[in-house]
Amino acid sequence: MQAVQACPACRTGVLARLGGDPLCPTCMKAAREMPSKPTWLFDSPLLRQALAQVNLSAVPAIVRAACSVPQRDIAAMAGWSQATLSYYERGVRDGMYDIRTALQFCDAIGMPRAALLPLVFADVNVGVADGDETGMELLSRRGSGGLAAAAGLSAALPAVTAPRRVTRSHIRYWQACIATLYTRDRSVGGTVLLPLAHQQWRRARLATRDSSGEIAGQLLTTAGELALCTGWIALDGGHLPLARPLYEEARELAARSGDTMLGVHVLTNQSMLYAEVARTGPRREPARQALRLAFQAQEEGRYLPVPRMHALIALRHGSAASLLGDRAAFQGAIAQARRELDRGPRDESPPEWLRFVDQAEVTGVEARGWLNLGDPGRSALLYRQVLASDLSPRNRVSYGAGLADALLKQGARQDAITAAMDVLPALEDGMTSMRCLNRLRLVRQATGNITEAKEFCDRFDAIERTLTALPGSETPVAKADVPALDGRASCL
Repeated sequence: MQAVQACPACRTGVLARLGGDPLCPTCMKAAREMPSKPTWLFDSPLLRQALAQVNLSAVPAIVRAACSVPQRDIAAMAGWSQATLSYYERGVRDGMYDIRTALQFCDAIGMPRAALLPLVFADVNVGVADGDETGMELLSRRGSGGLAAAAGLSAALPAVTAPRRVTRSHIRYWQACIATLYTRDRSVGGTVLLPLAHQQWRRARLATRDSSGEIAGQLLTTAGELALCTGWIALDGGHLPLARPLYEEARELAARSGDTMLGVHVLTNQSMLYAEVARTGPRREPARQALRLAFQAQEEGRYLPVPRMHALIALRHGSAASLLGDRAAFQGAIAQARRELDRGPRDESPPEWLRFVDQAEVTGVEARGWLNLGDPGRSALLYRQVLASDLSPRNRVSYGAGLADALLKQGARQDAITAAMDVLPALEDGMTSMRCLNRLRLVRQATGNITEAKEFCDRFDAIERTLTALPGSETPVAKADVPALDGRASCL
């Protein structure tokens, strides 16, 4: 029989001594739960509890459980052997109780030292996010845009340092960070995740400055993907001006690495960004730029045999065409996206950033397109269809807000309020997408203070106060979005 040992976190569960998960099943699940105000990407109530109880030997195991990075990689990042880390986790050695060793571990994985405050105060609720003004809140007050926003955010957030020597272990760790960010974004939205994503991006960006050797290309690609992930989270969190420089840096990294797939990913994200700007203003130029970027993505990725990617390019093309009023091009792009998804061979393990591209996503984009084209009735039918699908929490909120918007434009104000009310519970329970809240704002503005909508208005206003108080929030109506992209005065 294989020897077993106690779970480092709870000390009551058991796990296999050799191989297997670092924690018992119950603690594995708890290690991946995110608190409402996380201090860093792999923060969890379980980690805070271990720190408050001075159970420092459990900390590396909890982090490994949260990020799914092998013990050998975490050990290599900290400058230890795998055996040494194993001894620390099992309590055979007390090295983690030496504050110098604990800080060495934190610095190696990019865990802010402020995350250790539960250890200092023996209180799981103590942390930067509970009190001091954060860098994101400072950014919001300054009202910066574009590159100035990025510079202001970097200056306001705690300093980060690059690893002394970047190895494949660091690359695998950052890849795990990217996967975790995308996964959590689908569950909780971008507002609360933005400071966490930006912390990891800054660290990876510093590492690329001195990149050389055989892993240089892989490091540049990973840093580019992290920039794109952070840019998307910024967009979902309401920070369109911050998303643009992140996408531009990702484009530079794609050029340096020579990674065609990364280059296509950058172009599709930039197309999405300009389309989002086009929806908030009267000018057509951002929509034209979105279309140009979609065509560039199509040209650059023409030889890549990845059907989901080609479907995504077609969706970006369709979104831009609908904003420009080109019905035929829009319908052709939607049909092309569906054909690409039906092509083989099927990719059962797509990159994390492509996992959302499926038939439900095509229907959702089609619904948004018909709304852009002035056909809210057809849009509402498609939104109802997609809402009957199996969706992530964030997408369900997004499409629910889209349905409310379509009903409002049909003139069915009461039905729009009912649809919007169906979205509110998710936003009240921890979904932090400022982008989705802004779509519901259209209903809020249309209802004014009529008696029938009082409950909706009160709940909407309460959600808005909660989201704007979070680290990573921004003034909901970002009037700096358009000038940050085209350099001209906003007409919003």
